[in-house]
Amino acid sequence: MSSQLPAMDNFDCEGDSNSLGHRWEKWKRALDIYLLAAGIDKPLKKRAVLRHTAGLAFQEIYYNLPGAHVEETESNDVFKIAVEKLDAYFSPKQSFLYERHIFRLLKQESGEKFEKFLVRLRNQSNKCNFARKDDDLIDQIVEKCSSSDLRKKILKLGDAVTIDQIILEANTIETVERQFQGFQGNSSLDINKIGTRPKNINIRCTRCGSQYHDGNSDKCMAKDKICVKCGYTGHFRSQCRTRQIKRKAIPDARRSHNAKKSKLNDPSSRALNENTTTTSPTKEQTKPIPPNINYVFHIDDDAEIMCQVGGAKVKMLIDSGSKTNIIDDKTWEYLKSNAVGAVNQKKGSDQVFMAYGSKDPLEVLGSFESTIAIGPEKQSAKFYVIKNGTRNLLGKETAMRLKILKLGVSINSLDTETDTFPKFKDVQLDIAIDKSVTPICQPYRRVPIPLENKINDKIAKLVKQDIIEPVDKASSWVSPLVPILKADGDVRLCVDMRCANKAILRENHPLPTMTQLLPKLHKARVFSKLDIKDAFHQVEIKEGCRDITTFITSKGLFRYKRLMFGISCAPEHFQKILERMLLSCEGVINFIDDIIVFGSSAEQHNARLQKVMHTLKQNGVLLNKNKCMLNKSKIEFLGHELSSEGIQPLNKYVKTIASFREPKSVEEVQSFLGLVNYIGKWIPNLATVTEPIREVLRHKLSKHADISEFWKNRQANAFAELKRSLSNLRTLGFYDPHDKTQVIADASPVGLGAVLIQYDLHGPRVIAYGHKSLSEVEKRYCQTEKEALALVWAIEHFSMYLYGLKEFELVTDHKPLEVIFGPRSKPCARIERWVLRLQSYNYKVVYCSGKNNIADSLSRLCPNQNSQPYDDGHHVNQIVQFARPLAVSTEDIISESIKDVEIQLVKVGLSDKRWDPKVNNYKLFENELWVHEDILLRGNKIVIPRNLRKQVLTSAHEGHPGIVAMKGRLRTKVWWPKLDKDAESMVKSCQSCTLVSGPSPPEPMKRRELPSQPWVDIAVDFLGPLPSGHHLFVIIDYFSRYKEIKVMKSITSQETIAVLKEIFSRCRK
Repeated sequence: MSSQLPAMDNFDCEGDSNSLGHRWEKWKRALDIYLLAAGIDKPLKKRAVLRHTAGLAFQEIYYNLPGAHVEETESNDVFKIAVEKLDAYFSPKQSFLYERHIFRLLKQESGEKFEKFLVRLRNQSNKCNFARKDDDLIDQIVEKCSSSDLRKKILKLGDAVTIDQIILEANTIETVERQFQGFQGNSSLDINKIGTRPKNINIRCTRCGSQYHDGNSDKCMAKDKICVKCGYTGHFRSQCRTRQIKRKAIPDARRSHNAKKSKLNDPSSRALNENTTTTSPTKEQTKPIPPNINYVFHIDDDAEIMCQVGGAKVKMLIDSGSKTNIIDDKTWEYLKSNAVGAVNQKKGSDQVFMAYGSKDPLEVLGSFESTIAIGPEKQSAKFYVIKNGTRNLLGKETAMRLKILKLGVSINSLDTETDTFPKFKDVQLDIAIDKSVTPICQPYRRVPIPLENKINDKIAKLVKQDIIEPVDKASSWVSPLVPILKADGDVRLCVDMRCANKAILRENHPLPTMTQLLPKLHKARVFSKLDIKDAFHQVEIKEGCRDITTFITSKGLFRYKRLMFGISCAPEHFQKILERMLLSCEGVINFIDDIIVFGSSAEQHNARLQKVMHTLKQNGVLLNKNKCMLNKSKIEFLGHELSSEGIQPLNKYVKTIASFREPKSVEEVQSFLGLVNYIGKWIPNLATVTEPIREVLRHKLSKHADISEFWKNRQANAFAELKRSLSNLRTLGFYDPHDKTQVIADASPVGLGAVLIQYDLHGPRVIAYGHKSLSEVEKRYCQTEKEALALVWAIEHFSMYLYGLKEFELVTDHKPLEVIFGPRSKPCARIERWVLRLQSYNYKVVYCSGKNNIADSLSRLCPNQNSQPYDDGHHVNQIVQFARPLAVSTEDIISESIKDVEIQLVKVGLSDKRWDPKVNNYKLFENELWVHEDILLRGNKIVIPRNLRKQVLTSAHEGHPGIVAMKGRLRTKVWWPKLDKDAESMVKSCQSCTLVSGPSPPEPMKRRELPSQPWVDIAVDFLGPLPSGHHLFVIIDYFSRYKEIKVMKSITSQETIAVLKEIFSRCRK
């Protein structure tokens, strides 16, 4: 039975990884149908059919998948076990929250049929685990369908509407719309859309070539002129269409004019005969110009090619200026006689065709559609039949689809060897050399005898190409030659420059990173890659610094005249030269000699590529034609695959990792982990998955030691899990600083996780993943501190993307952080330090519940590894420098803080939680106090030691500010207990402030009842200080208004009490 069934297609396991699970489910369903139809029910045979029909690539995965291939027993179903393992590999478990998020983003595209939109919704809803799937589908259709008529119908049907009713209504609306468009299709406006030219576009004059009038204008200066090339009247020689002069004598104007009129009136002369000179009709013969016209251009014979139209051979002329395919009526009769397959035959046409330079339309007999083939290429095309035509034209669009017409740019390439290798124009590199380094002359290194002749030939070739030159005198620097045998048998000459590089000063020009380059490719759709041939050898070295490149061979000393591989500064110099060369070009990036040109459309890309090519040609840059790639939708660059969708790892590296067997030694573990690190940026939980494997390396075994003793189930499961994750590598998007940016961060008891996401019109795209394990100290933080640390770490981890943005969202699932990271919060000292680290970023903290936080899994799956603590020094030093008064130095504060007994007791209280009673006034601010490099701070203010407080007060009182102003100055930078009281005392004790300040306003009078007798109620106050430093102590009795005045040197409480006792004893009885 199975032999009579058609063979199944192999399973595509190497295609787009994002749709791998969906493809597997479809193929598995087809396999079930095949097994049922073939009557195969035994598990062992079903498994064999599975492996056979899936193909070789599938078998490679199957046999390397742990637990997939097991021996058959009575109790197990080998087919079911294999399918379960393959399901886990090809369709790993997805997050329902994420899949629902993708479902909510789906919308009906412009021109997309409703049925296809519904299929996409249903496929995605199957991954979302909806409880009421139909209700969610209806909600999404109402919100995201493109037809407002359908939306109105659904709303009219009400809550009882069903999916079947919506499908019926959608099909009805689309059918009516399609029929309506059919009625509209008869108008000439729609028909002439293809290859048309509106009337209002200026047509170059065919007589004189002017752009400001056509051939019928009376202003044309060439109207009555005689062409010296062909002898006809009415155009200049520059506009003459003839290929050669056919007359020796120039006829008179009247005879030429009559001849011209007879040719124009002959219908056959308006056909596509290139030997006919076609000029514009006279004013009397001018006819109204149709609203849209197609021009048939004049082309030479060398563009003719033999085609097969419907199976019959037809010679056609490639016309890159025509958008339509044209055949004459004779060719049409020939095709009919050969019974070619022609469909959609129509008589007549609303299309208008004109010969170039003529305004009389050609007669169109009709049109048809048929296949056209040239070599292996075959396409379907539409043809128009012209009456009395003499040429068959193949239009630009059809020619390009058949791959016989390619519109592009030329490449500066070297196809043959020249005596002198090209070099950059006006570029001579000056290599900086450290004269303090002692030159070294190294001895000659013997080379294998079979390589001697190849080396000598290579040296002779480089001398001939002017890349190296012989040295006829002693050289202070000599380096040995190191020949490398290439795979093709050729030899590559290298120079061991390790010693010489110690004297070469670096250029210190930064080389761009992928993080810097990739954001420039956002919205790029078309790419080209240009390769510079032997790039370094095209840069000439100045005469004065060539000596350091000298190397020794069996033929003597030679030195390089061009930049060479092995010089430590070569990449930096070349990057700098090429960046300056391409400075005026848009849409181009380069990493040393790799150049990428990109554009958001084919037109933009081609224009940019043309500009880059012109610039390279002007500067004498030679490209390697065989390695240049032009007009590609995908391209490889620095180990990445770049496309309009984003960034993916190279498939060959992913295959290498997927085919890796379980390691047997420490060296193989290290090799495997090195490969895996390459794709780390595409796997959110890479550190978690590889943690059990890394445990093997912690046993400190020798390089070749057997690890079978330590390779347990945990390691085997991690190895298999890692391979499964390779089947679902998500494409990372290109970063765009203009798009809405969001950082989602979360913390768990063991680690931190973060995701950088951007939003555009098409929805969200993941830019990067990040995760970090917590140290032992960080694990002891309270949950609020862990969540705060996650936000701080996430921003600093993605700093290259976030610093300088106008604003970005910082999403957390910990509600208190909305307030803590707000402008008016007063957090504990640790969190305040973290907040200070983020002062240079513009962010907005947004709360999102934990079940919707996609960074939650990254933090919880983080490995239990120690990580380096963040260094607060940079930020704290900025705070200290800002808070430090100018009157004292940082060194003074540190030294006096060490000597200050109070501050040392506070430090003990902060570290050991044992507070001495002497510093209870500090304990009130325990949560705000912290120490950095022996400096005590309260928040972002320095606690000034006692010995420096008077100096700080004096500095703050410069300019003699008042009490309020002085307090304001001090509070912004410093703090100590009773700071306000000390500031008040400083102002009040200032003699200058006392002399110039006005009298204090009198206290408002208050009515008091008259006492019953003297010395019951009294009023007391001090007046002073006087210039002598004394104070007057004034006592007034409210009953008798009797006054007592005492002069006091000291106004302490003890002295005041003594004075009052003396007065009371004397006056009150």
